[in-house]
Amino acid sequence: MLVPLYVNTFTEKGIEEVSRVASTLAVTLLGIGAAGGGVLSLAASQVPRLLHLPSTQTTLAVEVLMIASAAVMFALPQGPLELLCQAFHRFDRVNQLQIATTAVRVVLTIAVLSRGGGIVALAAVQVAVSLFRLAGLWLVAPLAIPGLALRMRFQWDVLPGVIRATKWSFADEVSRRIGGNSEQVILAALSSFQQVALFGVGSRLPAHMYQFAARGLSVLFPTLSEHHAQSDTGRLRETFSGALRICVTGFVPLATFGAICSGPLMKMWAGPSYEKAGPVLACLLISSLSIIVMLPSDMVLYSHGQIRQAARFSIAETVGKVAVALLLAARFGAVGVAAGIALWHWCVNLFLYFPAACKVAKLQPAQLWAKTLWDGAGAKELVIVGCAYVAGLGVLTVGVRLLPTLGICVLFGAISVLYCSAWAVYTALPMWRNARARASAIP
Repeated sequence: MLVPLYVNTFTEKGIEEVSRVASTLAVTLLGIGAAGGGVLSLAASQVPRLLHLPSTQTTLAVEVLMIASAAVMFALPQGPLELLCQAFHRFDRVNQLQIATTAVRVVLTIAVLSRGGGIVALAAVQVAVSLFRLAGLWLVAPLAIPGLALRMRFQWDVLPGVIRATKWSFADEVSRRIGGNSEQVILAALSSFQQVALFGVGSRLPAHMYQFAARGLSVLFPTLSEHHAQSDTGRLRETFSGALRICVTGFVPLATFGAICSGPLMKMWAGPSYEKAGPVLACLLISSLSIIVMLPSDMVLYSHGQIRQAARFSIAETVGKVAVALLLAARFGAVGVAAGIALWHWCVNLFLYFPAACKVAKLQPAQLWAKTLWDGAGAKELVIVGCAYVAGLGVLTVGVRLLPTLGICVLFGAISVLYCSAWAVYTALPMWRNARARASAIP
């Protein structure tokens, strides 16, 4: 939510107001983190007793918890500062700082371990790294964004507007957090531990696929916010269509392969004892694909101020997931829960998120699908190659039990290289060239 807030504030009031908003948010979160850290430090002495830790470990646990509370205090203000850089397209500075932070963490960890430091010293390393990243963001942002001036100053007149703008975003975030952990909790309560384990193992690859897509698409959020600030519906349609094409053509083949070959994949990855998690993996890949295809629609709604609507959709999605899990967990176990959630995700995304985003872009859903998959440059060719890819996977599936594991990997590798090459030629390179052309046209 903060990215469109920064963009709109800059468009309407200028960089000075952006500086006031960012400074107030950072100072506010630093204060909340300090208060929370103080509460955690006071409660740390009671946690070992509640967890029934041996008396010999009580002091050590208290020290670690108190140090960890300091790390949380320094981590909270990083969010608004990082999003500030993203709002002004300075992803390069964020990535460079992340690389530097990782290097500092590695160096400090090696130094601590080489000197025989224990868990308390490692916890102190996390505090130092968190403080380093916060200081880096505070220093880098004004250097990367012309005219920005951050100050350690809290201004009351800024906070009410920010709270009004972010309250539905907070509800959306809470809903997603609850929905992300509800399935395994319900399985643990209504089914066996084996079903929980099968669901947990099967959910790893879909979770990584979603995180990869979300991180990659996040670079488009400032652009969508700029389209809204400039009331540029034409460019909004182009960006929306391009993002949807990346999601569909980039992740449908990957999810298709994983769903078709889920059993052998689980056997190769987790061992024969988890081969039964194959159907869970297949269903969750289909569910994750739905969430990935929904990402551009969610970004369009957020960037154009439709936060209340997006939050309501998210709450409906979470309530439906919980209801489906409660209905299916006892009788059908992990597979039933995964299949029901996949179906529910597709229903919510196709009938709620997507039509609402199309309304913002002033397009009919059928028009957007045609623009995404057929009318764009190279779209027809890529769809044809994608269909051939899926057909090749189908042929591969027929021979899964006839071919050795090495043969399966070689065939999949060859088909995947061909499709990735076509995807780069018909999707990635044209988008990159268009982005460079638009950047060079900016004075």
